[in-house]
This record gives sequence, structure tokens and C-alpha cells, in this order.
Amino acid sequence: MAIFTGIATAITGLLSSTFLSGAIGSFLLKTAVGLGISLLAQSIAGKPQDPVFSINGSLQAGGDLPRSFMIGRSATAGSLVWANTWGQDGDTPNAYLTQVIALSDLPVTGLRQVWVNGQAVTLAGNNTARGYRVPEFDNDGGNLWVKFYDGTQTTADSFLVNSCSNHNRHYDANRVGRGVAYVIVTARVSKQMFSGIPNFKFELDGIKLYDITKDSTAGGSGPQRWSDPSTWGGDGDHLPAVQEYNLLRGVRWNSQWFYGVQGMAAARLPAENWRQAIQKCRAPHWGAGGLEPTYRSGGEITIDAPLANALEALNTACQGRIAEIGGIYQMFLGLPDTPVIHFSDDDILSTDEQTFTPFFGLANTINGVSATYPSASDGWVVKSAPSIFRKDLEALHGNRRLMAAVELNFVPYAEQVQRLMKSALEEGQRARRHTLVLPPSFWAYCTPGTIIAWTSVRNGYANKLMRIDGAVDRANLDVLVDITEVDPSDYDWDSGSDFRPPVDGAVGPMRPAPMPMISFGALADVAQDSEGNNRRCAIRLFWDGGVNGVDYVQYEVRKTETLAVTDSGRAIDVKRAAILIAPGTLLPNQKYEVRARYGTYDGNTEFLWSDWILVITADIRLGVLDLYPFNLENFNAELQGIWADQAVNTRYLSEEITRITTALTQQTSTSALQIQGIRENLSVQVGDNRAEYTRLISVEASERLSQVTAIQQLVAKNQQDIATVNLFAQSSITRIDGSLTALSQVVNQTQAQIGNVSAEGYFQVKSEANQGGSLSRISLSVSATAGGAASQAAIFIEAISGGKSRIIMDADAVIMTSGSARSAPFAFVGGVLTLMTAKVNEITAGKMRSFDNKVLFDLDAKLLVFRD
Repeated sequence: MAIFTGIATAITGLLSSTFLSGAIGSFLLKTAVGLGISLLAQSIAGKPQDPVFSINGSLQAGGDLPRSFMIGRSATAGSLVWANTWGQDGDTPNAYLTQVIALSDLPVTGLRQVWVNGQAVTLAGNNTARGYRVPEFDNDGGNLWVKFYDGTQTTADSFLVNSCSNHNRHYDANRVGRGVAYVIVTARVSKQMFSGIPNFKFELDGIKLYDITKDSTAGGSGPQRWSDPSTWGGDGDHLPAVQEYNLLRGVRWNSQWFYGVQGMAAARLPAENWRQAIQKCRAPHWGAGGLEPTYRSGGEITIDAPLANALEALNTACQGRIAEIGGIYQMFLGLPDTPVIHFSDDDILSTDEQTFTPFFGLANTINGVSATYPSASDGWVVKSAPSIFRKDLEALHGNRRLMAAVELNFVPYAEQVQRLMKSALEEGQRARRHTLVLPPSFWAYCTPGTIIAWTSVRNGYANKLMRIDGAVDRANLDVLVDITEVDPSDYDWDSGSDFRPPVDGAVGPMRPAPMPMISFGALADVAQDSEGNNRRCAIRLFWDGGVNGVDYVQYEVRKTETLAVTDSGRAIDVKRAAILIAPGTLLPNQKYEVRARYGTYDGNTEFLWSDWILVITADIRLGVLDLYPFNLENFNAELQGIWADQAVNTRYLSEEITRITTALTQQTSTSALQIQGIRENLSVQVGDNRAEYTRLISVEASERLSQVTAIQQLVAKNQQDIATVNLFAQSSITRIDGSLTALSQVVNQTQAQIGNVSAEGYFQVKSEANQGGSLSRISLSVSATAGGAASQAAIFIEAISGGKSRIIMDADAVIMTSGSARSAPFAFVGGVLTLMTAKVNEITAGKMRSFDNKVLFDLDAKLLVFRD
């Protein structure tokens, strides 16, 4: 009842053999063979075997760990060799954790896959000092890096020696790790990515092996040579027959024995037999994913594991058996081979004892199979394959369900596991077993593992295939054999109907799904000053402010043409649901793109960026409000007001002369208004020429007014032509609605006019105070006209309570010079300032150009232009 492994018991010698030869009785032969029943049958008999090999899923540490190595495709968490925290990230000290993890104590072919916290990850970017970046754990930059060494390295890693070492833990430059495959994993502190120290699994292609079918000097075809390990490696590394061949010959590194048999000669492993076994493993088989080798295996072998157990585990992966015959080891596996000889009842020696077992006992009967195996797609956890139940067999067995459970720790291939289970269950029904004696003519063919064909009328056999499980040579060259029926149909497999795809579980860390940005939008807007003037182009951002568990909104602005980020920031008032941003990097009438995401200060939640939204900024350029430290429009209005005030004051002077002259002439004092004054007038005239002088002084008082006025007027006339001087001084205090105002002013005015040509000079000193504030102004102005528009020039000096003062010069040209440098005056003419030489500590400008306009430096646009 050979199902997965050998049938015979152990023999003395090099290792536990699966077949017997030698002098032994038929009962003992049958008993010995029966002791070696498969793991499947042992589990049915209530003798489950403790697993010897399994996936190392947790990081190990300690100096008492046995050395190990990888064969085929498998995974391990490895063993910790060295670890340290180091480095600075912003204000965070010891921001990085670096671990050195040994994976195999022999060099391996390569690293296939990395699993972090149960999640399969990718290695991206370049192999930097830290290694390859793991993009699945990126968050505002890299957080995890992996660097791999396959065991062939000759120097220590410089990153460990120079960057990760510190006074706490030093990594010496002599720590090369010769022959050891290892990884360096570096993680940055990130609450959002890691809740603790991350755990890893590393999927590897194991050590490179010698494949006799690829050695043209050993009957194969290829460049591999046993004496030259540099030629080893290939698809045979994953075939159980190749793996067992290497274990039997002994695994070595750097010419030193490491594991397996020591000193096994190649002659003890018949090349033809092992080539045939290897090719049966390699034979293409149609599976759900296409053509695949019939048998593959992989796992981690610790050197404290008995070699017999390692061979048994590999035999389980390929329905294999190893036979030892006189110190020669042969391998048989899978589908029965072509029979080497035929015999009939007449060839059996009837004078010797014969035994026949037509069916199994209940303890060895199975009608269903369950199996566990390491599932690569589930993060290399042990997984149960879909069990096989046979209702028809259960009915034959008294409606009992007799399950066999087996661990396929070296078979990480789901369909191969199911093929093994099906063929095992079918072969497990082959109960017919005979022990009999054949004459010497059969001696050369009766070796364990050989397939023979038997035609028996007595048993109803017609060329029935039987496998020799054990053989004993007798002294007269008769041969005692123990044979078991086999059937090639037990190995039939139709992937489309027989294979049941396993349901892969969800793997990876149970992190909440990243939170998206909700209802985010962006529009072009303007930023205004305190007086409502549009000063800058801006962008208004808006979002759903009703979300919970969010501390701020993070945003980024980039230029559409270059994709360069020009501004970024945070809006901390999330519930406000909008913000106006107007960074100085925004240019008018330009295309920008904006995105945003929520954020938290503790960093435990992952958030997704919104899509980029296109915004074209408003065409708002730098204006006078950016060049002058005051509102130019308001200033111009105030200046016009000062000129208007001067005109009003001129009319007021004329009106006061008339009012006071009338009051003094008519003696208009009343009980409500008391007025006294002096009035003097001198005049002479000859023909059309008249000269006149007038002096008026008045003092006035009433309930609301006290005022003193002094006026002198000098007039020279010739018909309509006139020259006038007005000297006016006045002081007054008025009360209006209980509020007092004090005003004093002196005005000197000159006028001259001949026909339509006139000129005027005006000088005023005015001081005014009330409970709300005070103002003092000196006005000095001149004007001239010749029948057209008047030419004017003025200087206004003002002091206003509240810390404001100014000097205003209003003229078509303002020129300042000195007697020693009249060739380089300071000139402001026609709105342009001209200055020959200047010493300036700091200049703020928009554009600078050469006099010939061939060089332009546009400071706002950051352009330097040269023109021919």
C-alpha cells in the first residue's frame, strides 16, 4: 500500500532505506515491509507523525539556532543577526530601525518576493545604500527599504558599517557573512505605517544544485559538472529527484561538507536510474496555469534534521521511493514504469510458502484524504487543500468516513498537492499484496522498485502490474519477493475537472482604507486689501467640512506646464470648509493645478490626495498700490481738495473784506453780536490810473463765536488791468453743537493781470484744532496763464495729529541741485525720476532694462532677456 513514501522498514547502514534485500523469511519480509507504510496510512492507524519541516514564519533569534539552508522555492522569516536604531528625521532622534536577518546558511539563487506584515510588496527604484524602496509603505517619502545579499558577497555592507553603527551597537567591517544569504531591512518611524516593529517573510529560490541530466560527461546534456559548483543551477533546483541526489552525495560549500551523506561515490547512485527519475519530475504536465513540471518541491532544511526525514519529506512531494541494494541507491517515483519481466502462476515455486492479503484491515483503510501545505498566495501560511471524499468507497466501508491527513510541507503548489492527494487515494485502494518465491531465472530482475507483470488464472490477473516492495536472495539463488498491485490509471489527472482552485484568503495588514478628500474644489479668486482693492490673484479652496477625526486640510499647488509644486500648506479650520490662498508665487493669468487631502496630527490614519484641479488665475498685475505706500487714488483726491480749499479761501478773503466793511460802516452790533473795528482807506487817481490802500481790523464776539480779523489790501489799477496784494490774518474759536473749533491762519496773496494774461502767488499758514484732532498746513503755490490752461506749482507741508506728516510738491518738474554738481541734478519730470548717480542699500523693482533696451531683467517673471 505504497502511497507517498517507502514501504520497507529501516536497514542498518548509511540511511533508512525504503526497500529490503537479504536473507529473511516470508513472514518477516512481509512484516518488515508493512512497518514502512506511508504517512497517510500511519495517520489512519492512529500514529500521526510530528512534522519535521515547516515554514519558519516568525523571526528567530539566539545563538543556539541550528544552521539551515533553502532548497527549491520556499519562504522563511529568517533569524535576527543584528539590529540597531539610528539617524535623525526632522526632530525625531533614532528615527530608523535597521535589522540584519539571515535567510540561509548557504548561498541561494535569488530573492523572489518579500512579505511585510502579511502583505506581498514590491521592491522599487534603485538599489541605494539602504536598498530598494518598498512603495506600499510610502507616505510623504519612503518608510521601508530592503537590501538583499545572496551569500556570495566578499565584503561587509558599507551602509551597516558607516551609517547604522553607533556607540550602542557597532557593526564591524569584518562581518561579511561569507556564504550566508541575508537581508538588511530599514524602517523609518511612522505611526501611519507601522504599529510596531514590522515582521517579514522572504520567498527565495534556494541553493544551486547539481543536475546529472545537465552533465554531458555523466550521460546527460549540458555544461554542469559535479567538480565545478559554479556550473550548477537551473530548473533542476526545484525538482525533488535532483534535491535528493544532492543530499545523498552531500551538500558542500567552499569544498567543506555541510549536510547529507559524506563521501558518497557517484557509482553508488546509478546515473541512468537518477536521470530517469529527474526526467519524470521534469516531465511537463498540463495544469490550470499551463504546462508545469510534474513534481516540484521546496523548503528549509535544518542541519539537525535526520537525513532520512529530509528524504522522506521530499519523497512525499513526488510519490517517491528510494531502494538500497547492496549499497547502491536507486529512486523510483510517480507513475509505474514499464514492466521489466512477465511471469505466470507456472513460474512460482509452489513448494515454498506464499501469502496473500486481498484487502486492508480497517486501520489501514482510507476513503478520503485531507492535506495541508504552505500557500504562497496566502503569505506562506499553512493551508488546508480541498479535501477529497468518496461516497462510493464510504458505502463499501460500512458507511464509514476513513480520512487520512498528511502534511505536504515541501509542496507549495496548490494543484500538485491535489494531484498527490488524488493519486494517493486511488493507490490506497490497491490492497492486493503477495509474498512468493520465484526461481533463479528471475533473480536479476527482482530488485525493489521494479515493476513486473503477472498473469494468474488463479487470481484472475491478466498481465497485472505489480511492484516489488521487498526482495530476499536465498542461498540457492531463489528469490523471495513481496509485491503490491499498481495501476497507471491512479495517476490520471484532468486539470479542468479535477482541480479545485483554492480560495485565497485576504492577506496583508488590516489597515483602514485610506480616507478620500470629499467634495474638494478650487476656483480662481482675488485677494483684496483692507479698503476692498483687488491686489493679488488668488485661489479659493473648498471641501466638505463636516467630516470627523480630521485635524487639518493639506494642499499643494503646482504649475501645469512644469508640474513643479510652487506652494503647499495647511488649513487648520476644517469646519470652515474653505480657504483663500494667495501665495506670492502665483502669477496672473497662469495655469495652476491644485490638490488636497485631509490630515491628522497623530499620523495614524492614511488619507488620499484628491485629483489635480485646473485653475487659471485672474489677470491682476502689480499696480500703484504695490509701488506706493499709500492709496494713490485717495491721494490725488486729497490733493485736489487742497487746491480747492485754496480757491475757497481766496473767495472767503474777498467775502470777509465786504462783510467787515459793511459791518463797520453800518455799526451792526447787537446784544447777540458785539463787533468793533477800525476801517482805513486811502486812494488817489490820475486819469485811468488809480492807487488804493485799505486796512480793516475787526473784533467780534457772540455766544458761539470769538474772532479777530486783520486785513490789508493794496490795489493798483489801469482800467481793467490790475495788480493786487492781500494780507489776511484771522483767529477764531467757534462752538457748534457744544463742540469747539480753534482756527488761525495767515494768508499772503499776490495777483497781477494784463488783459487775458495773469499770474498769482499764494502763501498760507493754517492751524486748526478741535476735540477730534488737529491739522497744521503751509501752502505755497504759484500759477500763471496766458489765455490758455494755467501752469501751477505748489508745495504743501502738513502735520496731522496721530503721527502723520507729509510734504507734497506738485509741479511739472521737480529739480534739486547744488552749486557744485549742477550737471547731475535730481530731476522728476513728466512722471520719470532721473538720477545720474545713486547709492542704494536695497532695491525693490519689477523690471530693469538697459538704456539701449537690449537687456531686460524681468524680476517678476524671473527672466533675463538679451535683444540684438
